[in-house]
Amino acid sequence: MFKIVSEIVNVKWSDSKQSLIHEKIIELKNQDIFFDYCLQYKVAPWVCIQLKRYKLFKLLKEEIQEKFFAEFQRVKIQNENRNKKAIEFLKIFKEEKIDVIILKGNYFVTSVYKDVGYKRMNDFDILVHKKDWDRIQDVYLKLGYIPLGFGWSGEKEQPADYSHVGMAFISNDFSCIIGTQWGLKSPTTPYQVPIDEIWDSAKNFSFEGLDVKAMSTEFNLLHLILHLGIYKCGVRDLMDLFNLVQTEKVDESLMLDIIKRSNAMDKAKFALTLSNKCQNIFSLNFFQELNVTSNSFINRRLSKRLKMIEESNDIHYSYNDYFQDIEKVVVYFNLFPLFHKKIKYYLIILKMIFFPTMDTCLKLNDEFVSPSFSSKLISRLKAPYFSFALIAQEIGWKYTLFLFLKLFLDLIFSMKNYFIKKESYSDYLETRNISLQKIEDAVKNIQ
Repeated sequence: MFKIVSEIVNVKWSDSKQSLIHEKIIELKNQDIFFDYCLQYKVAPWVCIQLKRYKLFKLLKEEIQEKFFAEFQRVKIQNENRNKKAIEFLKIFKEEKIDVIILKGNYFVTSVYKDVGYKRMNDFDILVHKKDWDRIQDVYLKLGYIPLGFGWSGEKEQPADYSHVGMAFISNDFSCIIGTQWGLKSPTTPYQVPIDEIWDSAKNFSFEGLDVKAMSTEFNLLHLILHLGIYKCGVRDLMDLFNLVQTEKVDESLMLDIIKRSNAMDKAKFALTLSNKCQNIFSLNFFQELNVTSNSFINRRLSKRLKMIEESNDIHYSYNDYFQDIEKVVVYFNLFPLFHKKIKYYLIILKMIFFPTMDTCLKLNDEFVSPSFSSKLISRLKAPYFSFALIAQEIGWKYTLFLFLKLFLDLIFSMKNYFIKKESYSDYLETRNISLQKIEDAVKNIQ
């Protein structure tokens, strides 16, 4: 399944590749398993588009065609509704001369895949200038959008020095979560992205008929490399890498220079090596320049992942999004001001970090099926380290440990809220006649 899906999701098919895929689909013994695999690893919409484009869709049984098309339509409608809302604030940004760069999938819809339904996207990510954050919040609030954060009662959230993102907002119809950022990675991580160069090299493009900006191909590739999860790393996540460089020309010497100056050699080797396991696109010469040998967390994970792929002939046995699972519970923890509600989510966070399920422990340690007792024991003992390391990949070790301590302090200090009334996030929502349950559901719906 991995091999045929990896071929299908490649944006460019040669005649020989089309013949090969034709043959492989005919040979499928169970098309239900094929659909389930595509659905599980979130590539069903793009597989549907590709098979239709190359006139192979009718090789599938009618009921399988219907399943693929239903998933494609569901994603397409969600994306169209989100884009309609995005145009709403992008037009105002243009009127108020607020520079904005459209990031990742919402740019690739137009430039690479040319279909709004190619994959489901959780939010609409944009890059802005940090100095514009106050004006941007004003636009969101005037449009009636809802901040997704604790402690909001209409006040301004100032950009923190240790963060590269602002408070997330969700549109008043809950169709569009907006991720507003002024960097590609937190400044507390080892990465040093040259943000001024991103703006200097930005190019114009048309999004839904509106003139906006996009990053250069090289910086888009860097963003994909930095954004790729250590474990949330399947065909769907990797296809943007190899499809981008087949659609837009990459200056390899410039790309290598940007990677080196961004201190992203380890992560680039990780991302591009796994990308080549799907489609062998990145050149050997380029990899020779990425010849990093440090015993870093990322390089250790790459070595184990390659071994797992060799044993299983699939890239997905370690696939998980445990960082986001933990992050969601932290969001719920921050939604509630009172101790008796916070304690529930705090205990869940502790359980997730120190006592994950055995299935999660094995995935975090890149163990393949039928592990031995010793493999299970080692995976169990190492699981807390992996949980912390996942968070540290996003914000750095120092702030990971600091925020873990802060959770405990927030829990303890929440007891004063029984005696000293302070407007909470839920109170703020109540003043706007917004159900807290709708916010919880929006967070839960993120994939």
